[in-house]
Amino acid sequence: MPTLFIYILQTSCAMTLFYLLYISCFKKETFYRYNRILLLSAFIFSAVLPLLPIPALRWVEKPTENVSPVSVYFSNNPQVQTPVQEVAAVHHWWDPFLQHAGTTLLTAYIIIAAMLLLIHLLQLLKIRRLAASGNVYERNNIRYVQLPGITAPFSFLRTIFFDPNAHAHTELQHILRHEEAHVQQYHSADMLLSALYCCICWINPFAWRCKRALQLNLEFLADEAVIQTTDAPDAYQYSLLKIGMKESRIALVNHFSKSFIKNRILMMNKTQSPRLRTWRYLLLLPVLGLAAGLLSATSPLPEKKSPAGSKYLATDKDALYGVVTRLTTDDDLAEMQKVLKEKGVIVDIPTLKRDGNQEITGIEFRMTSARWSMSTTRDPFGTYFFYCAPKEGAIGPIPMKNCPQSLLKVAIAESKEPLKGVTSDTSFINRFPGGETAYRKTVAKNVRYPRGSQQNKIAGVVALQYKIQPNGSINDIEVLFSPDKALGEEVKRVVEQFPAFAADPSGKTVTVSLRVSFMLDNGSGGFIKGQDADNADVVVVGYLPKPISFIQPLAPSSFFGPSSPC
Repeated sequence: MPTLFIYILQTSCAMTLFYLLYISCFKKETFYRYNRILLLSAFIFSAVLPLLPIPALRWVEKPTENVSPVSVYFSNNPQVQTPVQEVAAVHHWWDPFLQHAGTTLLTAYIIIAAMLLLIHLLQLLKIRRLAASGNVYERNNIRYVQLPGITAPFSFLRTIFFDPNAHAHTELQHILRHEEAHVQQYHSADMLLSALYCCICWINPFAWRCKRALQLNLEFLADEAVIQTTDAPDAYQYSLLKIGMKESRIALVNHFSKSFIKNRILMMNKTQSPRLRTWRYLLLLPVLGLAAGLLSATSPLPEKKSPAGSKYLATDKDALYGVVTRLTTDDDLAEMQKVLKEKGVIVDIPTLKRDGNQEITGIEFRMTSARWSMSTTRDPFGTYFFYCAPKEGAIGPIPMKNCPQSLLKVAIAESKEPLKGVTSDTSFINRFPGGETAYRKTVAKNVRYPRGSQQNKIAGVVALQYKIQPNGSINDIEVLFSPDKALGEEVKRVVEQFPAFAADPSGKTVTVSLRVSFMLDNGSGGFIKGQDADNADVVVVGYLPKPISFIQPLAPSSFFGPSSPC
């Protein structure tokens, strides 16, 4: 997708390149047939290129250090604490509009496009009524409709509309030859294609300009056909001037009298362009290449997957993520073992229970590398998440902070119960009084590092889940995991004090996951912290009484599951 907005952006960029190429190199050339192909290519390629599987460019960026969104520092002295700036809740009248800006813009865009399509459909109906109300005769597979009182002659598809009593005999012959050229060269197809494109991509001004350029070029082609078959080109030009003073209100048809009279007469009297200049049309190739490059640059990067291609595995940077659901087959487990072994991780599954439907009901999962080891069991079985990095690993029933979306989708689809530890709608934070900044600072202002946990050198990540009801109230607050009961109760206390969120106009209940990392500064430039601490939503740092010379590292899986000795 592309999504609609990304598609419109991509097709607009491609159309702009084609139009700039036309006006800079070919607008004043008399190669009308080549120009027709070029302008039609602008509509076709700009519409089709964004739909092709063009690989996205991967920009190489210098890695940046992880910066925690909020830091709260505490000392051992209860009288001395780092002050935290309080943020007052601020409400603006435009907040409800910002919450649904994307949906509103998309709806408005579609409404305008539908209105433009409707206008063109009404024009087609008008043409059909005109065809049924006049005197009709056919010659050379072309229908001629005589309409007394018609404003200006025009043609559509294989039908020519004209007023036989409004013009002298010579003028009428010029009119019919001009419109017959439109019909024989199928110019109505060009008009319909360009009109459809402009209805869909109405926001792109270059689309309308390209449509106008195509219309003018079609008139050049029809004029050229008449000039080649007449002995009096001057008389044709006089007829053009005389009839061109009138206007027609139908935009989908080919008019004999257009508002391009001056340009048409200038081009009819212009010296033919040298044939050697046709090499310029080779410039279309680099323009196509540049358009493909722009589309590649604006295409979203595909999510990385493991070399094995298993839907239960995905890679992100140097870490390998995985999920085991009740529907994971023996072949999938064997594939996981194979891929993890290539990463230097040995997976052992001594116990595996399945029911009559071959769904997993119990499993014992052990993972061992050169630097860490972990294992877990769960009976009855739900869903397991794990990840493996060169220096650490984790496993447990709750997804990690940076778990790839592809795995979350698989877990949600294959789990009987709602998946815990996943925020169902990230836009909830905009409904907090004061927005995202106030949300994070509210947690920072209220959270405290329990003294007992500091004294016992307990650190780690607390994962908590709560629900926001449609009216904005909070309930079902649940601590999913915590390295210490006091740490979990502290985060729960803070969430209980949250002000009510703004009501959700859609009436849905949102599940929110909050992770708070408690760290201890060991006084020697290091920290005692839990697994995945730097990816938490909030970081709380406490201080030990004095630097310590040795720190027993926490097991990598200390808050995702029980650890086993290496």
